[in-house]
Amino acid sequence: MVDIRRSESLFQEQEEPSTKTSKNPIVRFQSFSFLGKSKQKKAPVEIGNAHAPGDPIDPEQSRHSPLAESGDGISYSLESTSLIEPEVRDTSRSCRVTVVILQAKDLKKHMLGTYVKDPYFKIRIEDISFKTSQVKSSIDKDGVLQVNQRFMFNVKDSKTAELHVEVFERGMLGSEVSLGACLELHIAKLLEQNLDEKDERAKWYELFLKDGKKKMPGKVMMDIVAYIAEPEQTINVFVGTWNVGNTRPPADLSSWLPTNSFYEIVAIGAQECEYQPEASFSECGKDWLHSLRSQLGPRYKILKATSRGQMRLAVFVRDNEEKAICEVYKDSEATGVGHVMANKGGLCIAFKFWDTRLCFVNSHFAAHVGQCSARNGNYREIVGQLRVGIPGMDILSQFHHVFWLGDLNYRLDFGGIEGKSTTPPKEPWLNVVKMIKAGNLKELLQYDELAKEIKASRVLYKFEEGEITFAPTFKMQKGSLNTYSEKRLPAWCDRILWRSVEDCNVKLLSYNSSPAIMTSDHKPVAATFSLVTYSLPSFTTLGLATENDQRWHIRFTSLQAKQLRASDIGGSSDPYVLFMGPNVIREFRTKVKHKTLTPVWDPQKDLPTLVLKPFPLQRLEKEYLMVRVLDFDYTSADDSLGFTVIPISLAVAAFRKGPQETAYFSVELLRHGLPTGTLEGEMILTREKSFAKRRVDFANKLVKKTIAARNSFKNVILLKEYGCG
Repeated sequence: MVDIRRSESLFQEQEEPSTKTSKNPIVRFQSFSFLGKSKQKKAPVEIGNAHAPGDPIDPEQSRHSPLAESGDGISYSLESTSLIEPEVRDTSRSCRVTVVILQAKDLKKHMLGTYVKDPYFKIRIEDISFKTSQVKSSIDKDGVLQVNQRFMFNVKDSKTAELHVEVFERGMLGSEVSLGACLELHIAKLLEQNLDEKDERAKWYELFLKDGKKKMPGKVMMDIVAYIAEPEQTINVFVGTWNVGNTRPPADLSSWLPTNSFYEIVAIGAQECEYQPEASFSECGKDWLHSLRSQLGPRYKILKATSRGQMRLAVFVRDNEEKAICEVYKDSEATGVGHVMANKGGLCIAFKFWDTRLCFVNSHFAAHVGQCSARNGNYREIVGQLRVGIPGMDILSQFHHVFWLGDLNYRLDFGGIEGKSTTPPKEPWLNVVKMIKAGNLKELLQYDELAKEIKASRVLYKFEEGEITFAPTFKMQKGSLNTYSEKRLPAWCDRILWRSVEDCNVKLLSYNSSPAIMTSDHKPVAATFSLVTYSLPSFTTLGLATENDQRWHIRFTSLQAKQLRASDIGGSSDPYVLFMGPNVIREFRTKVKHKTLTPVWDPQKDLPTLVLKPFPLQRLEKEYLMVRVLDFDYTSADDSLGFTVIPISLAVAAFRKGPQETAYFSVELLRHGLPTGTLEGEMILTREKSFAKRRVDFANKLVKKTIAARNSFKNVILLKEYGCG
């Protein structure tokens, strides 16, 4: 058993706390899989990346994160190639198993016969294990406990693998007391069943002693499905945003939301969404979710819903794609008064669809004309403070696709002629309305504040937006189709943008507003997308280690940074770089270069060699090294200088040309989502005996010699005692 992890509960809405716990800061290169088609490039490649603020990452915590331990379980063979070392290739598609523990019933203490209130579960397939958090929900009158926790496994050998599920309670002094285990389920048989309907898969499973002979009280309802993952799958995504205006929405939202099941993923963000709920609902958030569910229909299930203040974000998944979802996260950041008030800020939901990582951010920025700098600051704070996925990394540095939606509140900037008061002068307002009614949207968009700020790299750096062909969505008179209120200048406040890592492209299908919805002073906006998701060869060690335990290594033959941020009082920094990740056997770091903003590391003295875990070369072609640069401090936490990612595909392309070929890279560093310097250098990919293995071999030899010497010494003493010396 390699790891026991906690899984994120699905199908629930959670109110975010108003405060967050902070972590300590650090710098890292973290390997992870940004999926896309690799390209061989001869010229330097500029990669846009991202920052995460100065939180240190605990190596043990990172090593046991869901990302760090994920594995796709495939069988492999070694094929001889023209290269010096054999190239590892996969020979079959990934087998995956999704387990949803729905309910438990009649779980009772053995001796007392009373119900167990806070049980937890351990689930294992082959050498991968999960452990749930203790279930805190109340037991109903029928003895049923709601669990609703979800797990995904990557199976190495589907012919022999078995699913093990065991239930526990806490005993005296923290000991574990088993309440029983389900009989082993063979993955091969689950594959044969191939049931698509969830109602057919969800079953009650009896509990037994571990030997399977004695039946125990209690049973567990699970939805279990085994399947062979598609290497590639094109999915459609719907993204919607609406400032609801703190007014009950109309019953019919069909002009905005999907009316069929065309989309695999639906993400909907709302702002100023606080109104009197119907009598059947205890709070507005539940009323709002009911409205969305009613419109989308029964085929869509809530993947995750979260709220903070008047902001809401819900992500739905079509029922036949639930099996593709795992590693679900959420977080929020308030940017209101004192960074505590939740009237403004951002919400985030992120997850993995097969091996493609998606992130949705719903935000509400500062309002009013003349507050552009405050809006830019809201963006930087949200990027810098949201914490999902890999500990210590920001949202822009670990997902293949990030969708940013919300009431961003950017206005039309006419250079101040519109006036400084909240109510604009009559003449500028009339001119804008005339241009809208005449259809001169392109001319009006030249004054769009957000487009100017993006072009100047002051906000939403390297985000893309579709062509705007709809009228400004703010400020409408409530109850009107296309009449604007004289209290504000019309503006495109409600926007949807996206950002994808290189080679992971998104195709925009549509971008429009819904004038027919008239209950708010904002019109809803929707964008639809098509993108390719991937199921990659696994991280498994099955069949990959040779007799000499050869591993992939990355050596940096040069490394330097330019134009780093000054973090110290004297106008300089003490930068260093950390490398870590799920494919790196441990955390590596460079030496610290003192008092410089342009550090150059000596490859012989300052740079480590990264030792990777065994996995196929094909996965390397779609992997990235995640990089974090920090400023070393003696008396306080190390400050973040920026983040970036380096595509390992560059090193793979060089390796294919020859074992000693180097790959050049030049990538941007970002901090709080904005550029803050560059990192460049050369790296080489090699396949050789693992340094870690060498150390282990040396330690084993030393232990053997020590034991042999001790035994020899004992023999000499015994011989002397018995007079044989």
